[in-house]
Order: sequence, then C-alpha cells, then structure tokens
Amino acid sequence: DLQEDVRFTKASINTLKVKPGSGKDSLWETVRLWQAYSDNRLQARQADLQKEFQEKLLKYLQNQKKDTEERIPSIIDFSMLSPELQKDVQELEKRMTMELKPLALESALAMQKILEAETHKKRVKTVRFFVDAEIRRLKAKTALQGMFSSAMGLANEGEEKSDSNDRDETSSAGSLLMDEPDAFQ
Repeated sequence: DLQEDVRFTKASINTLKVKPGSGKDSLWETVRLWQAYSDNRLQARQADLQKEFQEKLLKYLQNQKKDTEERIPSIIDFSMLSPELQKDVQELEKRMTMELKPLALESALAMQKILEAETHKKRVKTVRFFVDAEIRRLKAKTALQGMFSSAMGLANEGEEKSDSNDRDETSSAGSLLMDEPDAFQ
C-alpha cells in the first residue's frame, strides 16, 4: 500500500463534484481541490528536499555553538557557512530547480487546459485526464516500490543463507522502500 504525504482520502472522493455552475456542488470546487492538491504536493516535495540540508546545517551550527557558547542564530549569512555546506546549498538549489520546476509547470498547465476548455463537458474530461494521469503515476510508483522491495528481499534472503548471524539486521531492510511516504491515495 502506497503511503503519500499529500493525498485525497477515500472519503473525499465522494465530495468531488462535476455539476455545471459555480456553487459548492460544481466542477469548479473539484478544480479548486485539485489545485490545492497540486500545490501541496509541490510544497511537500520541496520540504523533503530541504530536510536533509537543514539537518546538516543544524549539526554544523550546534558544533559552532559548542565552541563559542552562543545561541544558534536565526539568520545565517551564506559566506559564514563552511565550504562543504556552501556547496550543499548550491546543489540543493540545482536539485530543487530540476525536480520542482516540472511539478510547478505541470500544475500550471493543468489549470490552463481546464480554463481553456470551451465547454463544461470538455472541462470535466480535462480534469478526469489529469486525475487519471496521477492515478497512473501512483500505480507506477507502487509497482516500482514493489519491484525494488522484492529485489531487496531476494538479496536479503541470499545474505541470510550465507550468514545466519545477520538475520536481525536484514529482515527489516526488505520493507525499506515501502515505508517511505509521498502523495495521493
């Protein structure tokens, strides 16, 4: 079962509406929810990318604090960081651009296509297209996680056969990828 940080719950599926007009039961309410989902998915991915760097930065600042007996500053000048952390910041910025720009573009294009649709029926089909595309993405992600999880399980079995003392360490590794959270269910 795929666990995502950002998702529609099964209960929320019943609240998705496709009626014409602009009320609470209209397609526009579903479009608003879809836009919020897309924005939240983008923000969650951005937070994931920043988390690892923030942990390194906090460790660095705590080590600096031990030496100087000062509080950890709330604002940090880039030039005050170690060369290693400066490089990490630059790599994070590049990675965020590479990974987040396509998500932002996808969201904007989806909204543009929905708004450009000439009829209500075409707007419904367009929304359905993007929902179906997301379902396919999640199914592919689940399949990949299952394949890698199975491969890790087979590798772990081989390790267990070669050294029975390692059983405690390898038994949980097979579920490593399945435990990682992400978006939509």
